[in-house]
Amino acid sequence: MSNAVYAGSFDPITLGHLDIMLRAAKQFETLYVLVTENSEKHPIFTPEERVEMIKKVTAQVPNIYVSKTNDLVVRFAEKNKATTLIRGLRNMKDFENEIALYHFNRNLNSNIETVILFPSYKHTYVSSSAIKELVAYNADISMYVPNEILPEIIQGIKRALK
Repeated sequence: MSNAVYAGSFDPITLGHLDIMLRAAKQFETLYVLVTENSEKHPIFTPEERVEMIKKVTAQVPNIYVSKTNDLVVRFAEKNKATTLIRGLRNMKDFENEIALYHFNRNLNSNIETVILFPSYKHTYVSSSAIKELVAYNADISMYVPNEILPEIIQGIKRALK
């Protein structure tokens, strides 16, 4: 088995993200969950807060390691001897972004493969953006995010909205 990297902004982590993490961890010796910076997004949680939340919800999975980077994911993969990038794909909008990212990553390092995982059907339309919107309107998000960090997510989003 080889090592893989599942990267994303995870702002905040959702049950859809966690579903993909747990399934990918079963397929690889080591799964690096990598919190990244996205210049097009304005995160609510710091990279350190996101890393800690992911660590809390994956603590029982011994082959998941959580880290952060402000560099290219491919470079992190190279440094950590990962041969696979895991990507989640929910819809056609995601597909358009992911196919472009795939080609950029292949041009940077053709030895690193990309594997797409689809979320379980009940998480297909869950997104971090939707979570933020729901919290802004005081809606229940407990069916979309891990219970262990539910209060942190709500408090963090409300703090950012002030």
